[in-house]
Amino acid sequence: MKLLSPARTAAALITAGLLLATATPAWAHVHVHADQAVAPGATDVRMTFHVPNEKASARTVGVRIEAPEGVRGLRAEQVTGWTAEPATSGAAGRTVGWSGGAITGENGVDFVVHLDRVPTGVSELAFVARQRYDDGEVVTWDQKAVAGQPEPEHPAPVLSLAGASAADAAAHVPTGPDAAWKAAVVCGVLLVLAAVGLPVARSAARRRRGTTAS
Repeated sequence: MKLLSPARTAAALITAGLLLATATPAWAHVHVHADQAVAPGATDVRMTFHVPNEKASARTVGVRIEAPEGVRGLRAEQVTGWTAEPATSGAAGRTVGWSGGAITGENGVDFVVHLDRVPTGVSELAFVARQRYDDGEVVTWDQKAVAGQPEPEHPAPVLSLAGASAADAAAHVPTGPDAAWKAAVVCGVLLVLAAVGLPVARSAARRRRGTTAS
């Protein structure tokens, strides 16, 4: 069997390590981000909600996003394979949604929402996402994360606004299964690289000395 050179072995290990370190566990959550920094009172904001399918035995066939009080002019952007539903008003804010499509396996889909104005006097926008599966189950993502506490099972997608305090930002740093899983993977990768990389380096050094002596 032909062995890889030390350089190629090291490169392969590093590549594998990076893939593992950046891998996302199957229990990824619904999350939101904006195209640019959003401040209180901002207008014409474009946000993207990433919705993963978390059930291997079912498909996501409906998504609804509910905005908090004070948000104005919520609109759903068309998504290929889905039908955007007109915005509706409710006691807890405005709501948009999509239906007619399907998210299967461990895939995810990005849903884009536009809003006309962000309320003032707030440091974040906490949305509610409702994910409907073809087996009839509806999963509601509305649980508030608390700084220093484990991440809830179904955390609400939260958009932190520019100028938010450090405490507000810290409340949305994952400390539950997602963060622990990634930390464990990174530590494991570093240990493997250290354990395998040292013999590779020693082998390369011996080869160089042998070449010099000859």
